[in-house]
Amino acid sequence: MSPLTTLSAEQPSCQVEYDAHNQWLRATWRGFINPQHALQSIVSSLGVLSNPVVTLFLNDNSQVLNPWFDSLTWLRYAWDSTHTTPPACVAHVMQPGGDANVSDLDTNWTRNSGTELQLFESVEEAEDWLRGCHSGCDC
Repeated sequence: MSPLTTLSAEQPSCQVEYDAHNQWLRATWRGFINPQHALQSIVSSLGVLSNPVVTLFLNDNSQVLNPWFDSLTWLRYAWDSTHTTPPACVAHVMQPGGDANVSDLDTNWTRNSGTELQLFESVEEAEDWLRGCHSGCDC
């Protein structure tokens, strides 16, 4: 994995891509993400999200600069917008210092849809867990 790039607040982005090697979808959030940018990211990612059923999802907030940003809310709206089945396993990498706000995460949609959600402090831990989902975890 390449080292994290230092980004300024002027460079917000959300890159959504399918990782064919690992067979999961990955959203990587960078910079200062405001609600308007998150909504624009949903619209620009609908094509990727509505492709074949995705059973594993890596949601990486490790490069978010906001004091707090809940991209799980973005995921809920994204899957609702595509009318596709939510992934069986979601690995959510918290933004640095975000662990103090775990109770603020919007996790109702994962429970209601039968999605297994795990929170991680590092991308590597999240990737390891998702690889375990391929090997038959309860996801």
